[in-house]
Amino acid sequence: MLEGFRRHSNSFFLVVLVASVAAIFGVGPGSQSCSQGSLKVTYAAKVYGRTLSESDFVAAVGMLPRIMPTADENPAVAAAVRQGALDGLIERELLAHEAERLGMRVTDEMVNEEFRNCRFYASVGVGAEPILRVQSGRIEMPASSCGGVGDRFDFTQFERIARRLFRRTVADLRETMVREMLAQRMRDAVRATVQLSDEEMWRDYQRTHDQMAVRFVRFELNFYRALVRDDDPAQVEAWAGQHTEEIQRQWERRRESLRGLRREFHARHILVKYPEGATDAQKAEVRARAESIRAQLVAGGDFVRLARLYSDDPGSWREGGMLPWTAVEGSNFDAGFVRAATALAPNGISPVTETPFGAHVIQLLAFREGDVPEAEAKRDIARTLFRETRGAELAREAARAALERMRTAANLDEAGRAANAAALTEFYRGEVPGPVALANGVTLTAVERTDLHAPALQDSEVFARNGFVVNDVERAEMLTSVAFGLSQERPLVREPVQAGDDWFVMRFKDGSRAVATREEFGRQRQELLSTVNASALAARQRDVLVQYVTHLRQDAEHEGQVRIGNSPRLRAPTAAEAAGEGN
Repeated sequence: MLEGFRRHSNSFFLVVLVASVAAIFGVGPGSQSCSQGSLKVTYAAKVYGRTLSESDFVAAVGMLPRIMPTADENPAVAAAVRQGALDGLIERELLAHEAERLGMRVTDEMVNEEFRNCRFYASVGVGAEPILRVQSGRIEMPASSCGGVGDRFDFTQFERIARRLFRRTVADLRETMVREMLAQRMRDAVRATVQLSDEEMWRDYQRTHDQMAVRFVRFELNFYRALVRDDDPAQVEAWAGQHTEEIQRQWERRRESLRGLRREFHARHILVKYPEGATDAQKAEVRARAESIRAQLVAGGDFVRLARLYSDDPGSWREGGMLPWTAVEGSNFDAGFVRAATALAPNGISPVTETPFGAHVIQLLAFREGDVPEAEAKRDIARTLFRETRGAELAREAARAALERMRTAANLDEAGRAANAAALTEFYRGEVPGPVALANGVTLTAVERTDLHAPALQDSEVFARNGFVVNDVERAEMLTSVAFGLSQERPLVREPVQAGDDWFVMRFKDGSRAVATREEFGRQRQELLSTVNASALAARQRDVLVQYVTHLRQDAEHEGQVRIGNSPRLRAPTAAEAAGEGN
């Protein structure tokens, strides 16, 4: 904590503040009893012996919605208002107590000056500020809220307004203002200890003005997961033998969901869709294409390959037409589809089956009912886990192979095309065939896939040190960091870079580098102080203030100087109570 403060400033006042945080042993006014005779006194909280009353809490809860940018009926926001009000009162007292300990004072005339200018203060718990989108501090209110301002200030009218607007008498409001102004002076003092040095401004400038671009190939896990041949029992069994504990854990989690099943079927299909508003002639063409696909399957064609080439089902073509286990009764599938699938023996191929969506060719894989045997369930789990693991390995292997090609290729575009072609051949389990002419002028053509996400050479946009090569992966900043290690002299990464689940091979894009200079920074320094660096300074100041307030509270709680009260107002109100609070 102390080292964090010292990094931001070496000023004398910061040293005083840090020392004060480390030595909070002050004792406030004498505590008030919670009971007098048989009369129980309820309160919101006590901080260093100063009691925060129910009316303090109610007034704070009523004030926050008035200064929030938008009204929000979200229950989470309503809860944050109540917590933010209570924490704000406690943190206000902690800061005011510390301000007094350091010798700060607020006079009646200072308070009167704020009244005359219609300026007030509100404290919000630092944890609730981001949720409520408000910050503790000064509130400028319209003159009508105060009975005028300056020379036109009418104190008698202000007294009438105070109770309605703030739910306080002027005397109570004056006492609250003293505490709020002390707390605000302490906040301002803490913020003032945080400044941006020239070197910090220069580093921020570099992060936004050092720029470059790369050429890259992305190897996505989702693509390579689909390449895994989990239909090879020997390969899956060998993998399962090395991962028995993981398979057992998965089985124990899923065991109950695999008991007492209604009769279910497992199938895959290829759909040739009808055009929207299809005519009888168009439907006949669709059936002809489906019949051609079926004929290839009956002749021993690869179902996965044909589904990836020709299926129009967006949810299953990538998986080779595979559908989830589905109940025979009560299925969401079209009734005609279910009848055709369940009429088959396992591994049977259906006749071309028409539904409102188009023409289907279906293969039934299996039925199940009742309790799934443990061995069978574990085989399914092993296939799924094998696919995840092996998919990641394939993506990494493909990235390494592409990197080797790029190291030796005379033309980077050719290396990129070679990586893409190899991936597509693997995905389609062979070359993509050209159009096939069928009878009556009908043509069977492979579906053009725009969302395949196969690896391909791409050019990034120009990005800065605080930007991203791509921004739709986890740890995208890792790619940026590696990219800025590339140069004209060493243009290619040494190893593929993993970001999230995907792998990347990157090469420096010639002529793309723009380097920040001290000279240009010097010319823009004043402008930066009022724009980019102003927001960076404000963020840094808030971070330090949050740390400071948190530390004050932790010390006070450790010493038993913060006590949450017994007021029933602290709990969330019922609807009737909420209506009463709002009046």
